[in-house]
Amino acid sequence: MRKVFLVLFFLCSICFSHPIDSLIKESDFNIKSTVAILVQNQKDGSVIYQKNEKKLLNPASVQKMLTFGVSYLTLGDDYKFETALYKDNKNNLYIKLVGDTLLTQNDLVKLFSNIKTPINNIYIDDSIFDKDPYPNSWMEEDLWPNQRQITPYIIDKNFVRVAIKRSSLATKVDIIQNDPYKFAIINELRLGDKNDYKITKIEDSPIINFKGGINQDESLTLPVLYPEINFNIKLRQAIEKNNILHNNKIGVKKIPVGAKKIAFVSHSIEEVSRDILLNSDNFCAEVVFLTAGAKFINYQHPASLKDSIAMFKEILNPSDDIVIADASGVSRYNLLSCEFINQSLFKLAKNEKYKFLLAQAQQGTLFNRFDFLGDSIRAKTGTLANMSSIAGYLRTKKNKDIIFSIIIQNSPKRKAVLKNFENNVITLLYRKY
Repeated sequence: MRKVFLVLFFLCSICFSHPIDSLIKESDFNIKSTVAILVQNQKDGSVIYQKNEKKLLNPASVQKMLTFGVSYLTLGDDYKFETALYKDNKNNLYIKLVGDTLLTQNDLVKLFSNIKTPINNIYIDDSIFDKDPYPNSWMEEDLWPNQRQITPYIIDKNFVRVAIKRSSLATKVDIIQNDPYKFAIINELRLGDKNDYKITKIEDSPIINFKGGINQDESLTLPVLYPEINFNIKLRQAIEKNNILHNNKIGVKKIPVGAKKIAFVSHSIEEVSRDILLNSDNFCAEVVFLTAGAKFINYQHPASLKDSIAMFKEILNPSDDIVIADASGVSRYNLLSCEFINQSLFKLAKNEKYKFLLAQAQQGTLFNRFDFLGDSIRAKTGTLANMSSIAGYLRTKKNKDIIFSIIIQNSPKRKAVLKNFENNVITLLYRKY
């Protein structure tokens, strides 16, 4: 009788196992890696599938969905990053920096075109958030030149172009800088069989070193080393282009009480969101998180990452074991669970506009994925070494709205294999439900 019972139990377990279990088994994730998945009905929260949903894992850039989400709720869906000029009663000008990651030199030229008379001094109010260049939790490989410094001094995304060219006689390699902002460079490039070179910063100095072989000319985009210098150079150019007479002094000072706003340029939070949610820009994610943190503390002092994390916790109410170490998901110290991600997505979806800021099929990091889904999927991906993640909203073939999160951790498999597994899970959910 007991044998019969065991056989029946085994057969039932086969019959009632979820198809996602088969995908996991085929992938070997259970043996060598950790895979966590939670799928829920968005209407009533009922669980469609769950596995390791409470495990704390590194979410990578999926975290941007949540940190931007709380920033979006704090700033408001009609928020504009408004870089403005103010004038005081002593004929001084003040430019207010607001963390606008889309501000360009052309914007500055337009801003100062409103000044028609001579002025005294020009000051920059950079007090919106602190200027810690990187979150403390980032590792050495996360710093320059792989990531830009976090700063309110932003112009043309804080990138400049540098060209590497072989001489006309192919006897040496030149480094050409046409941008007004210049790097101090040691050129140790040589002609070689292939492009195999490294760019490093010499420790405790403003000098960068180019070393290695060059076979073909290249044009590089590098983050500036000194954002404040870069901003000041281009600010002066905008002032000169508008032929503004002033005392030739550009200082740093908060806008005084009583100063009047006389001009501004702006970009909407929707415009800014595209770099974060579609293109997964780490720098933009960090800056917007700090900007929202400044509003959260009512601009009482320059906001810090600590203030922004306090905002995050107040809105999403994570348990004590959830760890938020940055806004972008770059830090390996971040620890989220699929359960918390889904809970957060439920809360964020209460603002109907938020969902539609996320990438749909063929957009941003979903390019070349889910081409048959169109706008039925709104999601954010994440990738770090040996891990992959994706989370978001899905309207199924049967018009059921679901919320899902998938995290694959500690996998030796190629990135393409991990992404393909995610694709298979989401395709199954779309067709089955």
